[in-house]
Amino acid sequence: MRKKLFLAGLCAIALMSASGVAFAQFTGPKVADAKPGDVRLIVTAAVREPLDAVKDQLQTALGKPLVVEYGSARGNLKDEILKGQEFEVAILLPDVNQDLLAAGKIRPQAFEIARVPIALGLRGDAAVDVSTPEAIRKTMLAAKSVKYSPTGAALLTVRKIMGDLDLTGKVHDNSATRGEVPLGPGEYEINIYPLSEIIPNKKLKNLGPVIPQLQVPSIIQAVIGKTPNDAKAARAAIDFLQGSAIDGALKADGMDKSTINTTLK
Repeated sequence: MRKKLFLAGLCAIALMSASGVAFAQFTGPKVADAKPGDVRLIVTAAVREPLDAVKDQLQTALGKPLVVEYGSARGNLKDEILKGQEFEVAILLPDVNQDLLAAGKIRPQAFEIARVPIALGLRGDAAVDVSTPEAIRKTMLAAKSVKYSPTGAALLTVRKIMGDLDLTGKVHDNSATRGEVPLGPGEYEINIYPLSEIIPNKKLKNLGPVIPQLQVPSIIQAVIGKTPNDAKAARAAIDFLQGSAIDGALKADGMDKSTINTTLK
């Protein structure tokens, strides 16, 4: 019995630490604590920097307080919504939104905000080559640590890299490791995250977007909750984010503006 409880604890730690670089990534306001009249946004961490840059402008445009909760689109955010958390706007990923629509948690209209390439980040003092599939395979195999989020926006690119380069089970996968893996002289860690998360991370050297042959850009897509308290404010927030005010912040964070609207089925 004690062994089962111990293993369950380890699993819980792994799941909590798997969503992004560290626990701190998801600290901050929670929509569950919003006050009446607040406009509630649930947002993937992939677009955190650009949204934070225009948050005050957005709040002024709406004329109402904002509560913005960041997290893992395929992890804690999706789970919260499926458990019944209500909101005005969720900025997530297409596959997550499809699941939420099937569960009756969102309205069918989806609004693209941006697209972001998946990039490689280097931690450690080493010279590495990521210019070709063969070079990436060699670099990944020699890394002391390979880090990514099992529920994050880069997951499709991670799967493509691992599958196409026959790396599954062959790299030092530390995607569920709590804390940093220690590195010795000449040792290094490869991080696979959206470029928008690599750029602001001062611990990483930005190696640039994954090469086109292995790249699956992440689509950042906004939806409105099934029963928002303020549907008018929800649509106004999306109109703002599809407007020009956020363009500079998106570009600075390695993202491309996108305003494609679709109806989910």
